[in-house]
Amino acid sequence: MQKNARGYVQDSASALDNARESLQNALQTVEKDSNRTDIEETLNAVEAALQQCNQAVSALESQ
Repeated sequence: MQKNARGYVQDSASALDNARESLQNALQTVEKDSNRTDIEETLNAVEAALQQCNQAVSALESQ
């Protein structure tokens, strides 16, 4: 069966959730402050994207 838009957005949310977990793990092992800052900024961007994705999933489910 072919995926619809909701399925693709759910896949994207899942990938972003995995990226968030990986970045959180990276924060536990990073040593250089400059790298920590880069990882934190990336994590913030991924969390914002994940929030948007989750909102899109909710909107698609209610249609």
